[in-house]
Amino acid sequence: MTTPYVELKDKHGNNIYFGHFGDLLIPAFPAIQDFRQHKQDIREMDLKPEDILIAGFPKTGNNWHHEILLMLLAGSADHNKNISARDFFLEFSPLQKGDDHHGPPPRVFCTHLKFHHLPEQIFVKKTKVIYMERNPKDTWVSLYHHTNGRKGTVGYEGTWNHFFDLMISGFGYWYGDWFDYVLEWEDVIKTQTQVPIFTSAFEDLKQDPVGQIEKLDQFLGTNRGRQLCEQIADACSFTNMKKAKEMPSESKHKMLKENAAGFYRKGEVGDWKNWFTLAQNELFDEVFKKRMAGSSLRYTFVQ
Repeated sequence: MTTPYVELKDKHGNNIYFGHFGDLLIPAFPAIQDFRQHKQDIREMDLKPEDILIAGFPKTGNNWHHEILLMLLAGSADHNKNISARDFFLEFSPLQKGDDHHGPPPRVFCTHLKFHHLPEQIFVKKTKVIYMERNPKDTWVSLYHHTNGRKGTVGYEGTWNHFFDLMISGFGYWYGDWFDYVLEWEDVIKTQTQVPIFTSAFEDLKQDPVGQIEKLDQFLGTNRGRQLCEQIADACSFTNMKKAKEMPSESKHKMLKENAAGFYRKGEVGDWKNWFTLAQNELFDEVFKKRMAGSSLRYTFVQ
């Protein structure tokens, strides 16, 4: 029996499983049996004018932004226990045909895909896109813990040192090389004018949550006002999010290893300093300077 996954090994001998998306390797999600067909299904999916897309490299704030947007759209700072960002994650499970399989609009979809993989209808429907940014050092550390804590084909058994070697090598891990990913999105944001895109940085949301939520409010046109934005900021603090939205213990047992942190580990800016060795940090800075030489992107590495 053939498998829908691509199985590779890193230079340390750790098995890595991917779903082959044609020009991109994505996580080997168990529910997907034909990744190239799924790629086409995403491109052809039906969107409503009110739908919203959240996009960004893994571990840049997907669940956080999804919850904030749901609250802005609902006009309430109450957590909806029946809705998870995973339920609206485009790559995670097969898409059903028809407009309403994810419920009535406005729907907030999540993805880690590059811009050219997004549904074609974003151009026709002028779909609003929130693009998430986070400094790469924290992103890599968070992604390591996320994958190292997972079971099955979406797990990674190597050490942090192994994972760093993989990420810095130019091959990358899920969704490919981090540098290629952010540079492609930077070019899209600078050059395309058809799709409205708002860039939201993890560090800005962490340092000034109310101010950043107000900006999201203005971009969406929900006009909820400062008082509700303050309530949403409190409800979506790391502690309250973890309490309200962490997956049930039964699901956690199926998906995660024992003692794994789950989807909410620390949510800090600067945790990379606890993981990067001096040599790794020097190598990263050298590669970053070279690869990002023509970029105007700036990141906050500590606060």
